[in-house]
This record gives sequence, C-alpha cells and structure tokens, in this order.
Amino acid sequence: MIRDERGSVAIEFAFVAAVFLAILFAIISYGFQFATRIALSYAVTEGGRAAVAGLDASQRETYATDAINRALVVYSPLIDPAAATLDLEETEDAQGNRLAIGIEYTDARFSLLPFIPAPEATMRVETTFVVTDPSG
Repeated sequence: MIRDERGSVAIEFAFVAAVFLAILFAIISYGFQFATRIALSYAVTEGGRAAVAGLDASQRETYATDAINRALVVYSPLIDPAAATLDLEETEDAQGNRLAIGIEYTDARFSLLPFIPAPEATMRVETTFVVTDPSG
C-alpha cells in the first residue's frame, strides 16, 4: 500500500508556527513593558538631577517637573505623557532636604494578546534624592 504524504509538512508547520508566533508576540509585549519601565525610570532620574540645581522647594519642583516632562516627550511614541501623573514631595531632616519623585503611569496598550498576562494597571516608579548644602 502506497501512502500519500503530501501536505504533512504544512500541517507540522502550522503546529510549530502557532507556538512560535505566541512566543514571539509574548516577547514583544514584555519588551514594550520593560522599555516603558526603563523610560519612566530615566524620567524620574532626570527630574532628580534637575531638581538639585534649585535653591528653594518651589524652584526644585519646577525644575524637576520640566525635566520629567521633557524626558517623557522624548519617549512619546512609547509613552503617552498625558497618562503619567507626577508626585513630588519634599521633606527636611538633619541631612538636608529629601525630594521624593514618583511617576504613576497607566496604559492599557500592552495587553496585545488574550493569553499573555497583562501588567499591573498602573506602573509606579519612584526615587528619593537628598539635597544638601555642601558648605555645612
């Protein structure tokens, strides 16, 4: 008996391609999430660096906000600057002024496929900078 095996390669390819494409889209989806978190971390860092140049609390807040907004606009194809909420809080202790900078970012564009777990609804990136007087 002669068996006709034409088309078996196409069926095997369909099985392998489905798994391969699922893995590929998962990598792309998590890559976007990771890149967004890195961009938000960069924006917070730039805000802290700019805030150190301020002489008083209002000037530090203005410098930090401007620097963060500029950094978010640079990443605007990846990040929607309107979806970012800035949180700046300055406190004073024995070591100097502490400026806590945080960004909360909400974006639902990362849920590309239904079988890939979605990230948390709101990403939060924050850090604290200490502003001291070097003269003592």
